[in-house]
Amino acid sequence: MQNTSNQRKVGYLLKTFPKLSETFILNEIVQMEKLGTPLHLFSIKRPPEQEKFHPGVHQVQANVTYLASIGLRKNIFDSAFVALDHVELFLRNPINYIATLRFHFGPARGKRLKEFIQAGFLTRALERRGITHLHAHFANVPTSMAELVRRFSGITYSFTAHAKDIYLSPKRELSRKMRDAEFVLTCTGYNQQYLDAINIHGTPIHLAYHGVDLDRFLSLNTKRATGDVLHIVSVGRFCEKKGFAYLIQACSHLKARGLPFRCSIVGWGPLRDSMASQIAELSLHQEVRLRPEMTQNQLIDFYQTGDIFVLPCILTDDGDRDGIPNVLLEAMAMQLPAVSTEVSGIPELVEHMESGLLVAEKDAVALADALQVLLERPELRKKFGENGRAKVMDQFELKRSARRVHAFLSAVNAPPPVGQVEPDAVWDLAE
Repeated sequence: MQNTSNQRKVGYLLKTFPKLSETFILNEIVQMEKLGTPLHLFSIKRPPEQEKFHPGVHQVQANVTYLASIGLRKNIFDSAFVALDHVELFLRNPINYIATLRFHFGPARGKRLKEFIQAGFLTRALERRGITHLHAHFANVPTSMAELVRRFSGITYSFTAHAKDIYLSPKRELSRKMRDAEFVLTCTGYNQQYLDAINIHGTPIHLAYHGVDLDRFLSLNTKRATGDVLHIVSVGRFCEKKGFAYLIQACSHLKARGLPFRCSIVGWGPLRDSMASQIAELSLHQEVRLRPEMTQNQLIDFYQTGDIFVLPCILTDDGDRDGIPNVLLEAMAMQLPAVSTEVSGIPELVEHMESGLLVAEKDAVALADALQVLLERPELRKKFGENGRAKVMDQFELKRSARRVHAFLSAVNAPPPVGQVEPDAVWDLAE
């Protein structure tokens, strides 16, 4: 680890930490610490009890502060501390406090009292620890809170924008958040182009792909039974944008064509029951199996049983979509040939007929056709698997990705020259 004695801590603001579905954030945190970036994590929510955690959580050295709030069901001491934090912020600069209050509850903003209250607590928590820069993951609630922190105290912020948080947020709101940020990171070139188009303030927007640890994701088919039918595998949250309904329908087409196969879909989410019903209605109980969510170590074992990885992502009616799903990176790193769709940033990873096959979204017949090609052509499975790992090694290696984030944060969080005083923020009451 690099020497961190001359570096200031960076605050990392997350929705929930730890969270099983956000391995990309956990991996980034671990690598950032290995590169010498001192962090303090702030989590808006606590994880649910009995939640599974990735083993990598135990590698995190940073302390975690869970944001307190005020309410009848809250701990009375937490409520008292939060109230005192707001009293302190008000007494220190009443005009600025009122300006921040008016900003948050103005006619064009979402009127979320809890957000405002937690932002006051977060501001004082950062100040007490001498943290002068906050990096938020996701452009929605976490960045809204970072905005308020900057207005309360002048603490600068940056943020990483991912997928749903971009496309389900109003463009005007995104533009405003980018205006006051030191820089913005995003995980696909597709996202970067979208954000650039609404960035009228010249804020730097950097591409920082999620990365995968190639030292961990290595082997292929080491746990397949000899002579077993080919195994189609998929992983993701059971929600609409993953397109699992089309995968199940495609499996029905494969069965009707007389092709031997089995398919396992790993995950959990609101559509689990409807997916189970679809499997039953199509009489696929012998071919398609839903499996519960897994830790990353368990997923590595799971990938080793597979022959083809598929994730038929779609663009939903409300505009939600994936970026580049991390599970695609993981599967391709393990030389699984990939089948996916042309949605969002996926073509930046999966190159059609080079490292996998891309089909039109929401087209179960085209998806079945692509799967049939790979089921019947072992030489293509081998070629796509080898090329896929090479692609991940070239552009999506975890250490390389983390170095980019480390460089941006180190530049913006550098201590001021000796004798220079950092100015407090002053906001226009009428803004």
